[in-house]
Amino acid sequence: MGKKISVTRKHSLGVDVASQKLNDLAGQFAEKYGVKADIRGPRAQFSGKGVEGNVQVTADSVTVNLELGLLLGALSGKIEDGVQRQLEKHFA
Repeated sequence: MGKKISVTRKHSLGVDVASQKLNDLAGQFAEKYGVKADIRGPRAQFSGKGVEGNVQVTADSVTVNLELGLLLGALSGKIEDGVQRQLEKHFA
Protein backbone atom coordinates (compact mmCIF):
# COMPACT_ATOMS: atom_id res chain seq x y z
CA MET A 1 0.00 0.00 0.00
CA GLY A 2 1.06 3.58 -0.54
CA LYS A 3 -0.55 6.78 0.73
CA LYS A 4 -2.31 7.02 4.11
CA ILE A 5 -5.25 9.32 4.85
CA SER A 6 -6.73 10.07 8.27
CA VAL A 7 -9.72 12.37 8.76
CA THR A 8 -11.51 13.12 12.04
CA ARG A 9 -14.78 15.00 12.35
CA LYS A 10 -16.34 16.13 15.63
CA HIS A 11 -20.09 15.62 16.10
CA SER A 12 -22.69 15.88 18.84
CA LEU A 13 -24.86 12.91 17.81
CA GLY A 14 -23.85 10.44 20.48
CA VAL A 15 -22.47 6.99 19.78
CA ASP A 16 -25.79 5.27 18.95
CA VAL A 17 -26.97 7.75 16.30
CA ALA A 18 -23.47 8.09 14.87
CA SER A 19 -23.12 4.29 14.69
CA GLN A 20 -26.39 4.08 12.75
CA LYS A 21 -25.14 6.74 10.33
CA LEU A 22 -21.90 4.76 9.94
CA ASN A 23 -23.92 1.64 9.15
CA ASP A 24 -25.95 3.48 6.50
CA LEU A 25 -22.88 5.09 4.92
CA ALA A 26 -20.87 1.86 4.90
CA GLY A 27 -23.59 0.14 2.90
CA GLN A 28 -23.69 3.01 0.40
CA PHE A 29 -19.90 3.06 0.00
CA ALA A 30 -19.71 -0.72 -0.39
CA GLU A 31 -22.29 -0.61 -3.17
CA LYS A 32 -20.92 2.48 -4.92
CA TYR A 33 -17.19 1.67 -4.77
CA GLY A 34 -17.18 -2.12 -4.65
CA VAL A 35 -15.46 -2.40 -1.28
CA LYS A 36 -16.17 -4.99 1.38
CA ALA A 37 -17.40 -3.56 4.68
CA ASP A 38 -17.31 -5.41 8.01
CA ILE A 39 -19.39 -3.34 10.43
CA ARG A 40 -19.39 -4.09 14.14
CA GLY A 41 -21.24 -1.45 16.12
CA PRO A 42 -19.21 1.74 16.22
CA ARG A 43 -16.40 0.27 14.07
CA ALA A 44 -16.11 -0.66 10.42
CA GLN A 45 -13.31 -2.27 8.43
CA PHE A 46 -13.12 -1.68 4.67
CA SER A 47 -11.16 -3.47 2.00
CA GLY A 48 -11.22 -3.40 -1.74
CA LYS A 49 -9.03 -3.19 -4.78
CA GLY A 50 -6.32 -0.68 -3.87
CA VAL A 51 -7.77 0.44 -0.54
CA GLU A 52 -7.98 -0.73 3.06
CA GLY A 53 -9.20 1.19 6.04
CA ASN A 54 -11.34 1.56 9.11
CA VAL A 55 -13.82 3.94 10.66
CA GLN A 56 -14.22 4.47 14.39
CA VAL A 57 -17.22 6.28 15.88
CA THR A 58 -17.17 7.66 19.43
CA ALA A 59 -19.73 9.72 21.32
CA ASP A 60 -18.29 12.94 19.91
CA SER A 61 -16.21 12.12 16.81
CA VAL A 62 -15.80 9.91 13.77
CA THR A 63 -12.37 8.99 12.40
CA VAL A 64 -11.66 7.52 8.97
CA ASN A 65 -8.27 5.92 8.28
CA LEU A 66 -7.47 4.77 4.75
CA GLU A 67 -4.44 3.23 3.17
CA LEU A 68 -4.43 3.65 -0.59
CA GLY A 69 -2.57 1.55 -3.12
CA LEU A 70 -0.21 3.02 -5.66
CA LEU A 71 -2.84 3.94 -8.24
CA LEU A 72 -5.35 5.42 -5.80
CA GLY A 73 -2.51 7.15 -3.95
CA ALA A 74 -2.19 9.49 -6.92
CA LEU A 75 -5.77 10.61 -6.19
CA SER A 76 -5.31 10.94 -2.43
CA GLY A 77 -6.11 14.67 -2.33
CA LYS A 78 -9.44 14.20 -4.08
CA ILE A 79 -10.26 11.14 -1.98
CA GLU A 80 -9.48 12.99 1.26
CA ASP A 81 -11.64 15.95 0.17
CA GLY A 82 -14.49 13.55 -0.63
CA VAL A 83 -14.21 11.86 2.77
CA GLN A 84 -14.29 15.26 4.51
CA ARG A 85 -17.38 16.32 2.54
CA GLN A 86 -19.22 13.09 3.38
CA LEU A 87 -18.38 13.39 7.08
CA GLU A 88 -19.54 17.02 7.13
CA LYS A 89 -22.76 16.07 5.37
CA HIS A 90 -23.66 13.09 7.55
CA PHE A 91 -22.11 13.94 10.92
CA ALA A 92 -22.99 17.65 11.21
